[in-house]
Amino acid sequence: MIRAEDGAVLTYRELDDASMRMAQLLYAEGLRPDDHIAFLSTNRLELFGVYWAALRSGLYVTAINHHLGPDEIAFIVNDCGATALVVSADLGDVAAGLVGATPGVRLRLAFGGPVDGYRSYEEAVAAHPVEPLAEQPRGTDMLYSSGTTGRPKGIKPPRPERRVD
Repeated sequence: MIRAEDGAVLTYRELDDASMRMAQLLYAEGLRPDDHIAFLSTNRLELFGVYWAALRSGLYVTAINHHLGPDEIAFIVNDCGATALVVSADLGDVAAGLVGATPGVRLRLAFGGPVDGYRSYEEAVAAHPVEPLAEQPRGTDMLYSSGTTGRPKGIKPPRPERRVD
C-alpha cells in the first residue's frame, strides 16, 4: 500500500506482522471475541494493522470520523462499548479530551507521537511477538449512521462464525 500524500509504503509482510503483534497485544490486555475497539485517526498506514488485528481477534471495530466534535466522538466510543481506543497523535488535543469522557476504555494507544493519557502504540506493539493467536475468530465492523434524532446510530451485525485463516 502506498499513501498518496507522501509516498510512504506498507508491504503486505509489514501489515501481517503489525496485525499479529497488535492482536497479541489486544489478547494480552484481555480483549476477547465480541469485545470492541475503536479508532480515531487521519489517513495513516498504522490503521491497517489495527484494523486487521481486530478482525483476526474476533473483535468489533468502529472507525470514527475525525471531523466529528469531541462530544460526538465520545458518544460513539461509549455507545459501541469500546474497551480499546487507538488514536493518531495529530488528533492529540481531541484524543486527550476523550480520556475523562470515555470511562469504559481500558486500553488507550496513540501512534505518531505522544498523546496525554495514551500509551505509545509503537512501543506497546513492538513488545509482542510476530505470531498469530492460537484462535483467530473473525471480527467485523460496527458502523454508525448519522441518525435522524441528532445522535449517530450504531449498526452492529452478528459477528461471522468463520475463522480467519
